[in-house]
Amino acid sequence: MMEQQDVTEAISLDLKERSVLQHIWTRFAGQRFDDDKLRSLRVRRLSGVEVQLAFLSLRQQRWVQAVKQGWGERLYFIPFDKLQILQEAFGDLEAGSVPVAAVKLQQEGRSGIAVDMFNVLVYMAKNRVTMTGKGVLHKKFIQKLGSVVGLTPSDVEGLALQYDHADVYPPHIAIVLDLLFSLELVALEQGELKLNRTALRHWLALSREAMDRLVLLRMMQRYVPGSAEYQHFTWRICHSSRIGGMWYYAQRLSANDKAPLKGEPLSGRALSAEDAASWLRLLTGCGYTDLGMDHDGQLLFRWRMDPCSLLSGSGQDNTGSSGLFIQPDFDILIPPDVPYTVKFTAACCTERFSDDVMTVYRLTRDSVFQAAIAGMGPEAITAFFTEHAAAGIPENVHAALRQWGKEFESAGKNEPLRYTGAVPNDKTAIGAGDEGDNRYASPGYPGSASCGLIRPARSELALELDDSLPDKASIVPDLNRIPIMWTRDWRSYHGSTAKQMMEQALELSAKLEIAVDGSRMEFIPFQLERQPWKISGALYDPDSDSDSEMTGTVVQLGEGEWREMRLVIP
Repeated sequence: MMEQQDVTEAISLDLKERSVLQHIWTRFAGQRFDDDKLRSLRVRRLSGVEVQLAFLSLRQQRWVQAVKQGWGERLYFIPFDKLQILQEAFGDLEAGSVPVAAVKLQQEGRSGIAVDMFNVLVYMAKNRVTMTGKGVLHKKFIQKLGSVVGLTPSDVEGLALQYDHADVYPPHIAIVLDLLFSLELVALEQGELKLNRTALRHWLALSREAMDRLVLLRMMQRYVPGSAEYQHFTWRICHSSRIGGMWYYAQRLSANDKAPLKGEPLSGRALSAEDAASWLRLLTGCGYTDLGMDHDGQLLFRWRMDPCSLLSGSGQDNTGSSGLFIQPDFDILIPPDVPYTVKFTAACCTERFSDDVMTVYRLTRDSVFQAAIAGMGPEAITAFFTEHAAAGIPENVHAALRQWGKEFESAGKNEPLRYTGAVPNDKTAIGAGDEGDNRYASPGYPGSASCGLIRPARSELALELDDSLPDKASIVPDLNRIPIMWTRDWRSYHGSTAKQMMEQALELSAKLEIAVDGSRMEFIPFQLERQPWKISGALYDPDSDSDSEMTGTVVQLGEGEWREMRLVIP
C-alpha cells in the first residue's frame, strides 16, 4: 500500500501545503468536513487566504478529495489510501515495547478472518444458500455459518455496527458476510447467495498475507467509527515502528504531535480505554493480534505478524508449491504453503476437521457424494488427489474412492447438478479470458462503499466524486478594492484607518504585519468586538523558528496597542 517515496512526497510538499495538510489530518483524519469547517481552520502562521490557496493545491495533487451533496455543497476528505502515508509522515510515535515477563496473556488471536471467509466460501460451493421472502438468510444457514467461522460475538462488542436486519444477523456473522459482499466474492441473485466465480479465482490466487492485508484495510475503511481520534488510533497501532511478536501499550491519546495555539482549549483528543479495547478485540478475533494485561491492569497488544510488512505487501499471487498429504485413515493434511486454489478444491470434497498451522480435512463417503452432486465426481476427485498428493494416495483410500464412485452411480444420482463448475479449476489461468488484471492488486478495489451489508461510517464515499476546482482568482482578494499603500507601505496610520485595516484583514481572511512593543510581528485576526473596540487573533514573531513561537499566542488588541502596520495579501 505504501512506499517510502509516498512519505517523502508528503514531507516535501511546499511548507504551507504541508502545514495545511498536517492540520487537516490531525483534526479530521479521514473524516469528512465542509466549507464552514475549512474556513474555521486556524493553521499556524497562515492566514485564511493562505490556507485556502494551499488547500486548492492539495486538491489538485489529490491529497484531499471532494464529493458533492444533493444540494450542491461539497464535502472534503483525505482519501483512505493516503492515511497510512500521513501517519508515517506526521505521526511521531514512541515505540517502546513491554518485556514478555511483565505481560499476562488475556486472549490469543483466533485462526483468522481469511480462514473464516474461506470456510464460508467452501460451504457455499457445496450448498445452496437461499434467502427468505424478506431478503435475509434462512435461520438454519445463519446457524451453520456460526459453526463455520471462528469469530465470536464477544470479538465485535463495542463497535456499534449499523446494518439492516440487525435482529436477524449477529454482528460477527454480519462482518463476515459484509467482507464477502464488499470484496464481491458473493452476490445475491434470484433469491440465493451465490459465489462470484471470477472474483473467487482472483481471491484464491492470493497468498495468505495478501488476503490478510486486503481484509484488514477493508475493515479499517468500513468499521472504524466516525471519529478522527479513533481513526488515528487504528493507524497508530499499525505504525512501521511496531514489530510483530512485541508487546505494546494500547495508547489512547490522539496522534497529535503539535500543540494548539496558546489560548485555544484542548478538546476531542482522548480515546477511551474501552474504545481502544473494542478495536483490538476485533483484530484479535480476526487473527491479527493477541491481547494482554500488565501487572496494573493496563491493556497491551502484540501483532502476530509484522504490521509494516503486512501493509506494504503488493498483493502478489500465491507462490506455494508443496503438496498435501493423504493418510491411510482418510485424513488430508494441508501445509500452510499449499496454494489456496488447491486447498479450496480439497475442501470441497472433504469434511473440515481442524484449522491450525496444518489444516486437516477428512475424506468421507458423504463428502464425496456431496461433491459429486455439486459437480465434482469420484473420478475427478481421484485425479485431483493423484496430482496434488505429495506421497500419493494410499491403496485403501484409492479403493474406497472407486467403491464410492460405483455406489454413487448405482444410487441413480442423475438429478441436474446444482453447482456444475462451482469448484474452481486450480489450473485456470487468472486473468485469461477474465475481467482484466487481478482485481485485488489494488487495496482500493472495489471502490463502492455501498457494496456490502454493513453501512460504513464514511457515508460520503457513496456520493459521486467532484473534481471541479474553484478559480484561484476567486480566493485571492481583489486588490483594486484596497488602497495600494495598505499592502505596500510599512507605516503608522491614523487610529480610525488602522482599525479599518484590521477589519479589512478580518473580512478578507488576510494577515497583517504590525509593530508591538517595538517588535515587528505577524498578526492573523480571528474575531472583532465593538463595545469597546477590540480584535483578537494569533500573534507570531516572524523571525523565530522555535517551537514555542511557531505555535503563536492568542491575544486581544485594543485601539492604539500597535503602531506601524501593513496588510499582507498573498
